[in-house]
Amino acid sequence: MSATCVPVVTYHSIADDHDHLVHHLSLPLSIFERQLRYLRREGFQTVSLYDVHRFLRDGAPLSPRAVALTFDDGYLDNWVHAFPLLKKYGMKATIFVTTDFVDPTPACRPTLEDVWRGDLRQNDLIWWGHASWPELAAMQSSGLVDIQAHTKTHAWHFSGEGIIDFHHPDDAYYWLDWNRQPAEKYSWLTRDFRESVAWGTPVYEFSTALLKPRYFDDPRVADCATAHVAKHGDRRFFDRLKWRQELHDVVGAYRAQIDHGGRYETHAEYIARVHDELAGSKSIIEERLGKPVDFLAWPCGDYTPQLQRIAIDDCGYLATVNVNKTANRRGDDPTEVRRIVFGQDYTGPWRSTLVFWNFLGNVNYYSGRIHAYPVAPLARRAMIAGRLIGGRKRSSADTLTDATVPGTSRPTASAFERGNPHESN
Repeated sequence: MSATCVPVVTYHSIADDHDHLVHHLSLPLSIFERQLRYLRREGFQTVSLYDVHRFLRDGAPLSPRAVALTFDDGYLDNWVHAFPLLKKYGMKATIFVTTDFVDPTPACRPTLEDVWRGDLRQNDLIWWGHASWPELAAMQSSGLVDIQAHTKTHAWHFSGEGIIDFHHPDDAYYWLDWNRQPAEKYSWLTRDFRESVAWGTPVYEFSTALLKPRYFDDPRVADCATAHVAKHGDRRFFDRLKWRQELHDVVGAYRAQIDHGGRYETHAEYIARVHDELAGSKSIIEERLGKPVDFLAWPCGDYTPQLQRIAIDDCGYLATVNVNKTANRRGDDPTEVRRIVFGQDYTGPWRSTLVFWNFLGNVNYYSGRIHAYPVAPLARRAMIAGRLIGGRKRSSADTLTDATVPGTSRPTASAFERGNPHESN
């Protein structure tokens, strides 16, 4: 008996609770291991995206319990925590790497395997950050992990001339730092990334980098705003009750006195940048790891038909990977692989149980087991109730990735990163 449909699961970070801005992307080790243990016990076979592509394109047979596991962004904990657990349970996975974030360290750092051998304590592991090229190469050579592309920058850019906010000590615009000093992006998780951008820097309408032509702001406007903040207390300026309105007034008066100095990226510039993002990441990984790169995961799940055509027709990818939560069925478009999500950011009551049952329900249902249909919705509704009665408060970071970001016309994060708003079946 062969599979009729194949689920592809989305992960990001595998790490126990921490207080970083993007903590909602981390799944605790115990929950991840419980999922792997379940997959092995129930006879699931992890397959590569090449297997999924051949299944969609040619109808190549797959086990009725085939499942593909994927990780986005290339976090260091994928090497330190996830990879040893994958080896322990004999599971394959794909890691989508954003090349700008690869750590330049020339060595492989210790992992859970060193802890299991008694060489060091688990608390001594360095796990927060991004993986290095040697670590990615070691995972690739294992035969269990396949490294694929997640663009070069995974950035956000200004896309309009309307100012929607100003850089302040409590904001979640971490990508301002990425754009200001791209050579240091690999370290942003382990340092105070906010300090690199002057307080009061205007935040214009923005979107994920691939979606729209870029708006280049007039640097004189930023200088005006940041000088005002520096003159009136620097960080203390933001203790003022109406600091936003004050900065809007200052900037508005200044913009009225000068000729408009901002400009939009031309269509030709935009297309060239998109090609560089997509083809560039492919070629960098192929050169560094000496292996073909044929799959691209869209950052934040955001893409358009035009972007899809460029990826497949111009840049030579076999398929792109999104988070459109539907089944991968034989005969579907083989150039678009769909992934499922399971509410891993939930931290309310009964967390381990609810996240596990949501995972179980989704994996089974999208493997073609109709009887599993009610499980995921029930778990998700319990998660919603748990958020209301005892879950964590949403942070400014979650505001950034939980809804439509101010100044954009659509959400800028995948369903996984937004807390699964579309996970209703």
